[in-house]
Amino acid sequence: MRGGSLLRRLFVCGALVLGSAALVSTVLVSGPFLSRASADGRTDYLVRLLSTSSTFRVRAQAALSLGRVEGDPAVVTALSEALSDAHPAVRTAAASSLQRLADPAALVALRAHGRDADSGARRTIQGAIRALERVARSRPRHTPANSNSGRTSGSAAPSGPAQYYVGVGTPGSRVPTVDAVALAAAREFVVREVRAIGGVALAPEGETRRAAARVIRRRHLAGYFVDSAITQVQQSSRGLRVTVSVIVGTYPGRDMRAMLSGAATVQGGAGASARRIAIEAALRSALRRLPQALAASGGRASR
Repeated sequence: MRGGSLLRRLFVCGALVLGSAALVSTVLVSGPFLSRASADGRTDYLVRLLSTSSTFRVRAQAALSLGRVEGDPAVVTALSEALSDAHPAVRTAAASSLQRLADPAALVALRAHGRDADSGARRTIQGAIRALERVARSRPRHTPANSNSGRTSGSAAPSGPAQYYVGVGTPGSRVPTVDAVALAAAREFVVREVRAIGGVALAPEGETRRAAARVIRRRHLAGYFVDSAITQVQQSSRGLRVTVSVIVGTYPGRDMRAMLSGAATVQGGAGASARRIAIEAALRSALRRLPQALAASGGRASR
């Protein structure tokens, strides 16, 4: 079945799906699901519907509706998780919405599903990859001076003078349900959070020790490295709880300087989408203390 025909079928039954969605939304918005104050009740409801509905048409319509919610990382997260849905119509709708939202953060998940078994979903996913790669290329990238590397998708010049040169590692986990795609997405989230800290120049991924030392020396920066781990994922009647740890070390030497911990619960949540939202919320809670950890050495880290 072709991707276009899947989407056309969804739009044909759209009135029925949206009608039922409006009815259920009245009930769910008043109850707990996601403890995310930045999202309105309808977005929370659609995210939940996408991950929990037993009807593929409802999940697909939720994915299409989320494609109109811009500027919410949790929406990109939910749609990225929906690329693993059992039904090709849902995967097609999720890829179409990710392309519409034009957030390159979705590239990790899209590339991981670029060989979808369904030809229509595969074409839509590959089209979204090409579109988001064009978006990523059109955005200016700034690598730290004298880094001799253009290999990172996460390097950017900080606002104001840089004080810290920070590398970010890929999170680790021994939790069976946290796969490589989830860990790569978690790293992208950590990169965004670190980049937003004032005075930080982000180091390229895969940078050599020698190149890092050269940048730090020439720019008179304090070098740090941020490693993280997803330590626990617990499902209970209350929801999904995730705990994480973040280790701050020197860079490039990797001598430990601080350990930060964080936890978050998605109330009433279950499944891959809820897990990813909980991981990001737990990481955010730990990273709130990162600026203080960076400043603890008085602006100079041993190298």
